[in-house]
Amino acid sequence: MVGGLYKKDDASRDKAFYIFYMGINIGALLAPILCGWLGEKYNWHYGFGLAAIGMFLGQIVYLFGQKYLKGVGEFTGQKTHADYQSTKKPLTSVEKDRIKVLILAFVLIIIFFGAFEQAGGLMNLYAKQKTDRFIVGWEVPAAWFQALNSLFIILLSLAIAIFWEKRMRKGEEASSIFKIAIGTLIMGWGFSFMTFASLEYEATGSSAAYWLVLAYLFHTIGELCASPVALSFITKLTPVKYASSMMGYFFAATGVGNILAGYVGGFAKDSGETEIFTGIVIFCTIITILILFILKPLKRLTHGAERVSPN
Repeated sequence: MVGGLYKKDDASRDKAFYIFYMGINIGALLAPILCGWLGEKYNWHYGFGLAAIGMFLGQIVYLFGQKYLKGVGEFTGQKTHADYQSTKKPLTSVEKDRIKVLILAFVLIIIFFGAFEQAGGLMNLYAKQKTDRFIVGWEVPAAWFQALNSLFIILLSLAIAIFWEKRMRKGEEASSIFKIAIGTLIMGWGFSFMTFASLEYEATGSSAAYWLVLAYLFHTIGELCASPVALSFITKLTPVKYASSMMGYFFAATGVGNILAGYVGGFAKDSGETEIFTGIVIFCTIITILILFILKPLKRLTHGAERVSPN
């Protein structure tokens, strides 16, 4: 629906997805602060109950906003037999090439979220059990660290969108697959701060909170380079008749990434957190180098779906 608000070659589409992403994260900022505090302070039944109320209010906002989405993502008119036969046509060679690039993008998204979603698992446990959370005698609730990602998204979304737009206007590399790869690299490097945190914990029995803050900062910058761009990328490359399906596959990929994150986090019990954090840094770096090495062939497979780079 967001993609449908813009013409096919409108360069504002990427920025629109940043705005869309920022809107989501306003709620994601408030949820850990309010629901997390309520759950840790009183009872998690109340915390989850408040989350349910928030989702209900979101549905109300969506229903009242329908008037601004008139005709977007809707089928208007009667489908004829001729229309049906159009939808039955096999994919062209150009469309097949673009689907290949999208499949690779989905693999990258799985890898990205396999690391990124340690936020809700390994890093959350680290904040709860091994981080010095006291500020002038007051202990910061561990759940509040989950709000850092959304806070940084709200603060940095516009700046990062402008950064990529300026690169594009200068004729520098700014293709979507490049952004996703760089986002994976930056997010991966964020785990280097968790390596330092775990080393500090091993040496002193506690680690400073600023390691987590720095890690979430890098994770957020990486996310803003990868995730909203991937959403926009799908709307650019996908044949219209498969648009909804491919968007569904994207979110399925994020789900697979979450499953992968659970397995990776589970290895920390036997392998050690320092080794897991360092391994993520190395793996994300290697993957990014491989993608950059084949970047030109990948862009050729998009057949000009996005003209945002010098080559």
